Amino acid sequence: MGAKKENKSDPDQVERLEHERDRLLRILDALNDGVIVVDRGAVITFANQAACIMLSWNHDYLGCRLEAVMHCCDGGGTLPFLQSNGSLARSICEGRILSGMEKICGKVKFGLTVDYLVTPLSESGEVVGAAVILNNVSERIMAEGALGEANKRLQRLNVELKRKNKRLQEIAVTDSLTRLYNHRHIIERLQEQVSTAKRYQRELTVIMFDIDFFKKVNDTYGHPFGDKVLEQVAATLREEIRAADIAGRYGGEEFLVVMPETGLAEGLNTAERIRLGLEGLTWRHPITVTISAGVATWQKGETASELITRADALLYKAKEGGRNQVRG
Repeated sequence: MGAKKENKSDPDQVERLEHERDRLLRILDALNDGVIVVDRGAVITFANQAACIMLSWNHDYLGCRLEAVMHCCDGGGTLPFLQSNGSLARSICEGRILSGMEKICGKVKFGLTVDYLVTPLSESGEVVGAAVILNNVSERIMAEGALGEANKRLQRLNVELKRKNKRLQEIAVTDSLTRLYNHRHIIERLQEQVSTAKRYQRELTVIMFDIDFFKKVNDTYGHPFGDKVLEQVAATLREEIRAADIAGRYGGEEFLVVMPETGLAEGLNTAERIRLGLEGLTWRHPITVTISAGVATWQKGETASELITRADALLYKAKEGGRNQVRG
């Protein structure tokens, strides 16, 4: 009776196992990742639908060695992971897990990038094969590559935008002809320096000068030549002042130099250097460029406008005194 009972249960057990096997296969076929099962010799015994789609396999893959139907895309050689630490079969026998990323091809030449995981399969404590799990990351890699290129392009655009913004800022504060600060900005810088001088009780000197008989130069030789004179005056001015000094075109042929932490004597010396430097220039027309300058030092409680007014008054005294001179 006992033997009959055991025999009666065998068909039930087989049926249950077959049911579980079918259920497992349906689950594997429903996965998005490719799953390939190989035996100890790396011969394929099963591949789910996702793996077959990835590798363009039909049912003729069964019984093939994995390296025979899965290739490296660059030259069609054996995939590095199939040879990692020896043959795949050896890795399976030793029960080692392999993982990484490869670009692979199936029966067709179309390639895809996959994350792979090879994990041993055991029965009764003995390794009988392995499951090769493939996750197609081609689109992710492409997206990351596209994102990387987009980020690089964005960085280039940001650099270009910063350069253009810097240029726009320079244009906004610079006189286009002389490349000195324009009237509005030189006044703003003077106001800043007056505030600093007032707060810290520092010296501050300004030079106001204009070109003598400049209208006659324009009328005689034309405005293009007059522009050349203005450009050269600005160049000479830049050569004669310090890096800390601030120069601007006040208007027309008038120029303003702001000299932080500078007393009257040093301001007069600088103005005289500028005057001599311009007087010594030679031109393609028979002219000598001279200037009349007024030099004023900031007084306690004085505004930027009041300081400019005093420097301007000294400039006109220089003109009244015969021009080509500095007054302070």
